[in-house]
Amino acid sequence: MKRTGVWRVVALFVGLALLAGCGDKVPESEAAKKLGNAPKQIIDKTVTDVNQAVKQGAERTGDADAKN
Repeated sequence: MKRTGVWRVVALFVGLALLAGCGDKVPESEAAKKLGNAPKQIIDKTVTDVNQAVKQGAERTGDADAKN
């Protein structure tokens, strides 16, 4: 009886080792890629919006200086 339990534990560890060895070879789904890219897209959009705001502020400052 004890031998069966030992073999089950050994089989479990072998199975876990095989899963761990193949873990990086699993293809990433499209949904996971989109979810992973979401923070980058948010940062890129924020940078673009800030650059547009700075440009608009510079134009308004230049217009105000020209009027005075």
